[in-house]
Amino acid sequence: MTTKATIVRGLVLVLVLAACSGKQGTPTGTGSGNGTATVTPPAGGCEAMRGKVEQLYRAEAQAKEPKRVDEAAADNTRMVMVECAKSPDQVSACLSGATSVADIESKCLAPLDDEGSETDALRN
Repeated sequence: MTTKATIVRGLVLVLVLAACSGKQGTPTGTGSGNGTATVTPPAGGCEAMRGKVEQLYRAEAQAKEPKRVDEAAADNTRMVMVECAKSPDQVSACLSGATSVADIESKCLAPLDDEGSETDALRN
C-alpha cells in the first residue's frame, strides 16, 4: 500500500469516528413527508423508559403528595408500564420525548372516559 493511500484511509477513518462520536444515545425523529415527525422507539422499549417515568412521577408526588411518594410513584409507573405494554413502540417513543407527567398523561397514554376508564385510542 502506498503512503498516499494509507494517509487517505487514515483520514477517512478519523472522519467516520468523528461523525459517530457526535451522535447522542437519544432517539431521533425522521420526517414522514406530511408535516409530522415520527420518533424512533428507544432500544429496550417500555422497560428502558421505566426509570424516567418513575423519576417524573416521584418528583410530582413529592410536590403534591409528600406523605405517599413511594406509593404514588410506584402506582403511576405501573399504570404507564401496563399502557406501554399494549403498544410498546408508540408509547415508549412518546415517553422518550416526555419531559413531565403532564406530557406523559396528555400525549402518551389513552385518554380516560367519563367513568375513568381508558378509551381505545391513544392520543397523538
